[in-house]
Amino acid sequence: MTRFTFHPLLFAILPVLSMFAANPGQRSGHELRDSLAIVLVASGLLLLVAAAVYRSIRKAALAVSVLLLVWWVQVDDGSGGGWLRQWRFVMPLTYAVVLVWLVWLYRRKTPLTGLTGFANWASVGAVLPPVIALLGMGPQAAAGASNQAIVAGTVKAKPDIYYLVFDRYGDASTTAAFGGAEYIGDYLATRGFYVPQASRSNYMKTALSLSSSLNADYLDDVVRGREQSEDWEPVYRNIWHHRVGRFLRSQGYSYTHLGSWFYPTRENPQATSNVNYYTTIPRAVLRLFDSQSFAPVQRAFGPWLDDRLQNWHRVRRQVDDVIRLAPTPGPKFVFLHVLVPHPPYVFARDGGYVTKAEERKRSFDENYANQVIAANAMIRRMVDGILRDSPSPPVIIVQGDEGPYPPGTGREEFDWRTATQAQLLQKTGILNAYYLPGADTSVLYPTISPVNSFRVVFNSYFGANLPLLPDRTLRQISDFKPFAFDDITSQLTMMARSDVRAE
Repeated sequence: MTRFTFHPLLFAILPVLSMFAANPGQRSGHELRDSLAIVLVASGLLLLVAAAVYRSIRKAALAVSVLLLVWWVQVDDGSGGGWLRQWRFVMPLTYAVVLVWLVWLYRRKTPLTGLTGFANWASVGAVLPPVIALLGMGPQAAAGASNQAIVAGTVKAKPDIYYLVFDRYGDASTTAAFGGAEYIGDYLATRGFYVPQASRSNYMKTALSLSSSLNADYLDDVVRGREQSEDWEPVYRNIWHHRVGRFLRSQGYSYTHLGSWFYPTRENPQATSNVNYYTTIPRAVLRLFDSQSFAPVQRAFGPWLDDRLQNWHRVRRQVDDVIRLAPTPGPKFVFLHVLVPHPPYVFARDGGYVTKAEERKRSFDENYANQVIAANAMIRRMVDGILRDSPSPPVIIVQGDEGPYPPGTGREEFDWRTATQAQLLQKTGILNAYYLPGADTSVLYPTISPVNSFRVVFNSYFGANLPLLPDRTLRQISDFKPFAFDDITSQLTMMARSDVRAE
């Protein structure tokens, strides 16, 4: 293990492998490949610079490995990184030790074969656990998209259709519980929307929820036989090739897809236009830049290297984009996935930017309430702008895909079978509002859920004659068993009634 010097490259890819192995719901083969390529190229360039300084590949490699390890322990990646920053004296002391190490290496005359061999073995031992975990997840599935086509009947109208999803926007009781924020549903009702008072998500995870709503169906066929699997690819494919988009494209609609940083909704292959910003560098790599050592460079490059600042800019720009689309010729389908009130909590109540330091000083309730209030202003702007500028009355659906994670439930391994009554009600209650001009709104009802949203739209305007499905809420065990569901619809109904009686 001393003949070759490869430990800097393995230490470089270690944090990326660890992130992907630890976050089963956020994986994608393409993003993993791109992230590994970027960190390998960057570490290779750093190694070349160090080799020019030290005039020895072994010395340069040992210097780079130590620098990478010191960098990685400062990274605030959401999985335990950055813990050294809890003590102010630790990092200055660490920098001093690293400086001594770098000087010692420069002056050392021996071949350093022992240290090189140790570093090689240590790097192999470090990367083996995440590599084994990733290999154990198996190959990505090739199937998953819903194949049953939606058939139109007598087409009554082809209105523009806006599907505006605000991630983790809860229902009225949830927004009141977390910081007492105003519920936008009350405003939407004054603008002619039907706002169900007892709507709940069909699933408790974004990818599952959007996969269901955009295909106007439950995921039984997609996940059947995968109850023990952690492979999200079939669900992702169900989003990329969703039936709503296929049907509307067949009816002559353009499709503008305004995605988030979340991989499954970042862009859509069916769209005539994908609108997104700051997508060059994978988010996994951006999270590695969230290091105390890199902070000055991060600030200098602004949103290009700061995923929090990116999200703040992206959301604001895409809200403007939606409004600008309103007067353009139709028919058009506009899908917007906004990661607000979803963290990171980058929006102040007035829409201004919140730094990470400011976010950490505030409670979860305050941060969530601030983002709800900021989201409310965005929704008002978009709804008012769409209704004002559209050539003919459009269809607008404003919806949350899931409620917020109550404190204590946000870990990937959290077992939702152990959740309390309050936690389940908060996680499943969602914003849901429909503007259906010229349609018979008697088909809407207080418990309508996202799985039926486009069934109602296609029946009302395209004569599709799709039967409405039972409004069910399916609970997964955890992020590591996302397709092992149990039906908690009756349980939630009884809980909600109990809450009403208690009031």
